[in-house]
Amino acid sequence: MQINKSWMMGLGLLACSLAASAGEADWTLRIKQEAKHLAITLGSTHQYGPNAGRIKGSGNLVEKKREIGSFSKLRIEGPLDVQLNQGATETLSISAEDNVEPLIETRLDGDALVIALKGGAGFTTRKPPRLMLGFRKLNAVQIKGSGDVSIDQLKAEQFAVNISGSGDLDIGLLEARELSASISGSGDVHIAGRAEQQNWSLSGSGDVSAASLSGRAAKAQLSGSGDLSLGVLEQLDANLSGSGDLSYAGRPKLTQKISGSGEISGR
Repeated sequence: MQINKSWMMGLGLLACSLAASAGEADWTLRIKQEAKHLAITLGSTHQYGPNAGRIKGSGNLVEKKREIGSFSKLRIEGPLDVQLNQGATETLSISAEDNVEPLIETRLDGDALVIALKGGAGFTTRKPPRLMLGFRKLNAVQIKGSGDVSIDQLKAEQFAVNISGSGDLDIGLLEARELSASISGSGDVHIAGRAEQQNWSLSGSGDVSAASLSGRAAKAQLSGSGDLSLGVLEQLDANLSGSGDLSYAGRPKLTQKISGSGEISGR
């Protein structure tokens, strides 16, 4: 499903009409596209999932803890935001309205924890669900929907990122020997810390801010419109075939190939 100009004009008119009818109310419209539906924020009302059968949140918040078992990978398949913290054990706490919490699915698929809305589920709420996830070991994060993932600190030998949706990833402090990231959607990535070997592949419109992520060497391939900002490196191998720009810090040994309109620059 693609958002075309008619959709955007219609949604804009909807927001304007609601603003007019609401008097002094402050209305904002936020849209995040997913493979099958949209996650829309209108003012303080959040809409998740398809229109058909969508329920209204009760307003009664509950906090539930779920048994999730051991995992080393995380896959987000819906419009749910998750806060992660590395610790001694795997834990999951969900804060949501009592008729919304059962719609959130958590299951293990091999060594991956999958978080999604149950098939066909949809709801509106003024109190978005909050998911707090504790983990011992995490090697990969995959975001296929519009859910955002935030990680305070992460230590890993190897860490992989795959974003094919509109969800964002934020890592406050990463310590890894090798980082591999593939961004084919519109989601943005913010990472600080150190990863000795970095492998970047950007083919979508999502931007990567890794100016505070240092390392020894990086390989970067940009074929979309997303921009990539890297930190201090000793060696950089860059291939640009799209319109995205690449910037870097320090004075790395640079090997570059440019066949698109994107530019490479030092800071």
